[in-house]
Amino acid sequence: MNDEQDKSSNNQEQPEQILLVDDNTTNLQVLHETLAGLDYKFLIAKNGESALAIAHKAKPSLILLDIMMPGIDGFEVCRQLKADPETGGIPVIFLTALSDTKDKVKGFELGAVDYVSKPFQAEEVIARVNTHLTINRLRKSLAEKNRELKSTNDLLEEKVQDRTAELAELNLIYERFVPGEFISLLNKESINEIRLGDQIKQKMTVMFADVRGWTALSESMSPQDNFKFINGYLSRVSPVIKEHKGFIDQYYGDGVMALFPGAPDDAVTAAIAMHRVVDEYNEERERHGLQPMGIGVGLHLGDLMLGIIGSEERMQGAVVADVVNLAARIEGLTRLYGSSVTLSELTFSQLKDPDKYLHRFVDKIQVKGKKKPVSVYEVFDGDPQPIATLKEQTKADFEEGLSLYYDKKFSESSVKFNKVLQDNPQDKAARIYLERCANYMVKGVPEDWTGVEILTKK
Repeated sequence: MNDEQDKSSNNQEQPEQILLVDDNTTNLQVLHETLAGLDYKFLIAKNGESALAIAHKAKPSLILLDIMMPGIDGFEVCRQLKADPETGGIPVIFLTALSDTKDKVKGFELGAVDYVSKPFQAEEVIARVNTHLTINRLRKSLAEKNRELKSTNDLLEEKVQDRTAELAELNLIYERFVPGEFISLLNKESINEIRLGDQIKQKMTVMFADVRGWTALSESMSPQDNFKFINGYLSRVSPVIKEHKGFIDQYYGDGVMALFPGAPDDAVTAAIAMHRVVDEYNEERERHGLQPMGIGVGLHLGDLMLGIIGSEERMQGAVVADVVNLAARIEGLTRLYGSSVTLSELTFSQLKDPDKYLHRFVDKIQVKGKKKPVSVYEVFDGDPQPIATLKEQTKADFEEGLSLYYDKKFSESSVKFNKVLQDNPQDKAARIYLERCANYMVKGVPEDWTGVEILTKK
């Protein structure tokens, strides 16, 4: 493939340009073939230096950027693009085989608008490309309309000049928009007081919520239906977060990251309410013959830095803290244990009245990349009623099985977990412990065994 490749167009208007950046020719070919049916012009770069040069020269409407490249990697390319006023407004979608939430958070902090995971799914790539090009077109259209409005206002009589200045200031504020909750937390009275580098350290509960089985679910839908589904879901759960004194920090495709500055109870009750809203949404979907969906929610409490990053021309609120990464890992555990809401022991211990919620201790784990173990609880008020009832009815046997397990009495522990599974065959946590007991009875346990399960996957 050449460094610049055009797609023929029957339209008289010049097609929008998309810059594809990957050091792997096969990946570039797959991307080009995936998008070839769309009315766009494609620019090709096989390394970071070439990508920067083409971006400065051509000013493409969108950049699909590989992360892992020799020389200048994708993160550095993105940083340089966003630091330059001439290219800072170009939306960047990262192409990556990396699954670490920390890497994704880093990409978003650098200014990327989205991620596409390798191996590529054609419909997902097309949907994300079309979505962000549409957003970019709307942004450009709005900027153009603002310029036209200012030009018109400049011709009005002197009595409207003050109003013209107000509109120009409002437009400037709009481009530097920061969520209102950030303004309050930074002790500012208005958005106009926000400055680059403003920051504050505060203890908050971080929530990550993710759609279960999103890849399989999205593959069964058209790009348009994918977009409609995501908006349908987010439009229902986002108000719930706000109603419980939280606010959205980021949307990650099908995922949500939210912050709760108050008591952890706000986050727990929000998580439960989100599941109930999803249940109502599923009833609506089933009436239309659509597949039901599920979500998992992870919560972790800790200190974080909240502030304003970017440049004078483009700013955004950002959260920087290890607590964010751990909250994301805890959300991932919902799939492992089949739980609807999973939270760290630190979060659980700070609840005003833990017994107010249906809950149980689940595990002691050490997540990949961390040295300190974390005890994990699940709150199952948001589970379907039959499942929640079964978990509550089998809680005593489950907890006795755990006690025997940590005492290395694996045979007796197996009896208890078998009893749990007889009453509730869907209890994934009980099944996990039954398998662990069987493994330790056969292979034995190390002398320094503490019961902490080391997770090898992120």
